[in-house]
Amino acid sequence: LRATPPTKLMRRALSNPALLVRAAIRTRSPRALCSTPTTAVRKGHELDCSKVVPLLIEAGVLPPADAKSEVQVAQFAHGQSNPTYILTFPASETRLVLRKQPPGKLLKGAHAVDREYRVMSALKHTKVPVPAMRLFVDDATVLGTPFFVCDFMAGRFYKDPAMRAVATPQERASLYGAFVATMAAMHCVDISAVGLSDFGKVGGYLQRQTKVWTMQYRAAETETLDAMERLASWLPQALPADDDLTTLVHGDLRVDNLLFAPERTEVAAVLDWELSTLGHPGTDLASATLPYDTPSSFPSVFAGFGDNELGIPREQELIDAYVDATGYHNVRQHIDYYRAFACFRMGSILQGVYKRSLQGQASSADGAAVGKLASVVAQLGVSLSSRYERQPDRLTRTAGAGAAFATALARPLETSPTTTATTTTIATATDAKGGATAAGTAGVMGARAGGVRPEAAAVCKAVRRFVDEKVLPLEAELLERSYSDGRWTLSPEVEALKAEARAHGLWNLFLPAVSGLSNEEYATVAEETGRCLLAPEVFNCSAPDTGNMEVLHMFGTAAQKARWLAPLLAGEARSCFAMTEPAVASSDATNMEATISEDGDTLVINGRKWWTSGALHPNCKVAIFMGRVDASASPDLPRHQQHSMVLVPMDSPGVQVVRPLRVFGYDDAPHGHAEVNFDAVRVPAANLILGQGRGFEIAQARLGPGRIHHCMRLIGMAERAVGLACARADGRTAFGRPLSS
Repeated sequence: LRATPPTKLMRRALSNPALLVRAAIRTRSPRALCSTPTTAVRKGHELDCSKVVPLLIEAGVLPPADAKSEVQVAQFAHGQSNPTYILTFPASETRLVLRKQPPGKLLKGAHAVDREYRVMSALKHTKVPVPAMRLFVDDATVLGTPFFVCDFMAGRFYKDPAMRAVATPQERASLYGAFVATMAAMHCVDISAVGLSDFGKVGGYLQRQTKVWTMQYRAAETETLDAMERLASWLPQALPADDDLTTLVHGDLRVDNLLFAPERTEVAAVLDWELSTLGHPGTDLASATLPYDTPSSFPSVFAGFGDNELGIPREQELIDAYVDATGYHNVRQHIDYYRAFACFRMGSILQGVYKRSLQGQASSADGAAVGKLASVVAQLGVSLSSRYERQPDRLTRTAGAGAAFATALARPLETSPTTTATTTTIATATDAKGGATAAGTAGVMGARAGGVRPEAAAVCKAVRRFVDEKVLPLEAELLERSYSDGRWTLSPEVEALKAEARAHGLWNLFLPAVSGLSNEEYATVAEETGRCLLAPEVFNCSAPDTGNMEVLHMFGTAAQKARWLAPLLAGEARSCFAMTEPAVASSDATNMEATISEDGDTLVINGRKWWTSGALHPNCKVAIFMGRVDASASPDLPRHQQHSMVLVPMDSPGVQVVRPLRVFGYDDAPHGHAEVNFDAVRVPAANLILGQGRGFEIAQARLGPGRIHHCMRLIGMAERAVGLACARADGRTAFGRPLSS
């Protein structure tokens, strides 16, 4: 269920929506993927697996052969609540996780493994990643307390919020992006659709929870804690007016309750759901962001970020990104109230841990030491309550500083040495104040509050100078060429400019993980390139290649990146995006008629596409083709899970570029907009991007930034048009005076 970081971490990463992980992880070697933080089963927590194995076999979780094999049992070392074990079955090489209530007398409503099992079962078909649930047993005569069994999932576990074991600031920023994306997905779950509409009460969550945790604290009280008493009195009096906002909430959302994928910057599983219910999403956000306020000297689970030279997004960036992803704007104003509440809740939980340790019931060996933190955490809550009253608008005054991050949430990447070797990194020097590289800090999480960084301003200035001095002087000549008989051939002048731009490091500026520019910072660069229609290609920042490179960068396998992304990033190839169709209203892509069928290890592509920009370019080597999956194989798929995307080499048999299409009489040579026919085109199944039925997921990630990039460039074109109009007004005389007068 949890695992320590692997020895080799990826070096470059971005963040995208967290992916659902359903399958059981079965490996030939139990230690092949990770090293698990386990310990010998502690005294008082022993399991009689002979009672569990028959139930697992009866449920079809284990094969009958495991009935005679000796079960290897270890207990997870981390966690203070429900004892959790890993069960290894040598006969079938299967690993499962068993989680149960602790022994002894428990507080009412605490350690609710039944609710954990229910919520994770309900989330299995959502974008919130959880382990696959296998068995729930309410009969306490089996193991002494209720328990559930789920799949073991290999991955990376970080005990400290700062994730200091992560190799680079870039990757750490990406992991936090995945965290925010997962949290946003959780808070946007349709609770009725997943059968959780009765999982809790609607509205009044904070008011009720304050009462609940006050009672829990009283039941576990061993001495009077002044800070807890002050919070218990203050929280009901200062209750925000938005307490009726209701979503699914985790209840204890922290880094150490997440499992990250072994080789991708995505959340593989959200764990420890015993406090989950229907409630106010701001409380989860408060738990996740509390390290911005906790001292770094705190024990690792609660430790703060310190001076934050780690690439972790700044508070404003993370909060803005969450708001953009969910639309819950009020959390900015009330975040300190939610954090004060989170401290009160955590203080009550820790007091319970401490009391259980005195009674010998703690789930972890360090329960007594951890439990003594209750007073310290409560004192932090008092400080936050004071700040809430003094500065209620501290995050609303600068709201929007992290807005660009909304289009880059949780885009998982695998390490690709080939890609790294063929790209140019811009502005990778360490920032003297922040300590993190630009690629890690700003590149993933968006621009810093307070404006464009000096490094980004320098890139923008260099691009402007290059456009003014190199591109614009050739504009008339190149436009004239676009009307000539040779317009469908490469321009030697453009190719020379591209080589020069790359030599100056002005290359692939659109991709944050490569350039080091945030989305907001790239906007200023795109504005400069937008002043001339020819300029984006010169810097390898032109559509549709930018979107296609982003798709491969976010979702491509290592092999796909090596074959297609590397030459695209190097400017050695061009690409096109085949989505729109002539026979249907393609503004609603669910109308799409093109198909992608499986035939063994081959995919068969059929369909007619048009307005396929870039397909006519002489260097166009590959198309990203979107089509329907075989409906007969999965007739009950939701309408937005019926499409896939696949890489189709343009020289594949059956690919026919039918004709160029014109816009207001222009054919936009040499890249053009083509009608393309795909007739029984066969490509390897390995060309499928991300997986069957993931087309809309990819499309949303691609088209959002793509449209924004167009808008960025259009601002530059509009400014140039206004400038030309002003120059015309100054230079044109009518009735004896300039028009401008």
